[in-house]
Amino acid sequence: MEQKVKLDKDLIKNPRLWRLSIRIDEHNMHVVLFCKVEDNSLIYRKIPLDTSTMSLQKAIEEAIYENPLLLSDFDKIDCIIESYKFTIIPSEIKSPEIQQKIFDETFPDFEGIMYENVINEINATILMGIHADLKNFLQRTFNNPNILHHLTPLCIYFHRKSRLGNSGKMYAYLRDNSLDLLTFGKDSLLLANTFSFKDPMDAVYYILAYRQSLKLDETNNELFLTGNNSIRETITPILKKYVNYVMPVIFPSAMFKAGKDAFNAPFDLIILPLCE
Repeated sequence: MEQKVKLDKDLIKNPRLWRLSIRIDEHNMHVVLFCKVEDNSLIYRKIPLDTSTMSLQKAIEEAIYENPLLLSDFDKIDCIIESYKFTIIPSEIKSPEIQQKIFDETFPDFEGIMYENVINEINATILMGIHADLKNFLQRTFNNPNILHHLTPLCIYFHRKSRLGNSGKMYAYLRDNSLDLLTFGKDSLLLANTFSFKDPMDAVYYILAYRQSLKLDETNNELFLTGNNSIRETITPILKKYVNYVMPVIFPSAMFKAGKDAFNAPFDLIILPLCE
């Protein structure tokens, strides 16, 4: 749902009862507004970022300033950043110096800064690259925003789901031209990564190749798909030729009452309230 009407302040009477969640990638800013005490309240907007005449940083700033509701005093603010510059390390590595060294050696040419997301539930820390101007703008514009790498909510949510049953589980979150792939053993994270693709068959390749590299049992290790419906419908019959158990991720029942817009928003934005 691309934005047609600006998000003006009179749209919400009491922002202190609402949560603002923003997802930023190279092309769009996705916005979810959700009231924790009101059913059917969820508002979703997809705001294209016009980078044809300005930098991505400027486009993000313009998109926020053109929607004054986003500058209200919300109860909680989350900012998900889609970044391909990231690495995952054990949470035992707490030294900022060692973390920085690992990140610099992984991305020696990155000109931004390192930002960490500690995920205690899976004993892992995501070190992500973010441009200093963007980080400073978000922290200056919003009241104590929670800045997250796009894999962080997926790691938390799917880890909790993976503990149900005795088999390992792989989850694939499909977008128009990218794929998040997460795999869990009985009690640990085995893989979390993001891949770009141009053709749905590329997504099939990544899924099957990583299942093979992790030596997953195609009989007992389940595969769950979510995200872009068209791509999911295209690749599911193909995957079923190689994996015994291929199923869609069930939409979280706790968010059914949020409102119909919840079905249109990015999955990682919708599950954020369930990751606390």
